[in-house]
Amino acid sequence: MSETPAETTAADPAPAEHPDTLAELTAKVDKIFDILAARGDGGGGSESEPEPEPDVKAETRNAVAEVRRREAARRKRAEEKAASEARLAAVEEKVKEKPPREYRRVENWMGWADKEQ
Repeated sequence: MSETPAETTAADPAPAEHPDTLAELTAKVDKIFDILAARGDGGGGSESEPEPEPDVKAETRNAVAEVRRREAARRKRAEEKAASEARLAAVEEKVKEKPPREYRRVENWMGWADKEQ
């Protein structure tokens, strides 16, 4: 196969231009870094966007909401504790031991033992 003149001219200039292209790219990248460094924040545009002022009303609302949430959680825990203590007291009352009582055989036969309990 023989190469045509168009193929050789297209393939030959690329390696010769490669070092120049790399130098040009490096120069462009350095220029971009210089511009970003001049802005100071990496291109954030600090001149166009001033820093927002703190919103005192919003902070106050958030703090009040947090206090209310904590207070509600504390009340809920207190109610749950009171409910579990009430259940525990009811269970203890039901499980309470009764003093032992001896029954005579005749009392059991007459059915008196059941009436006295």
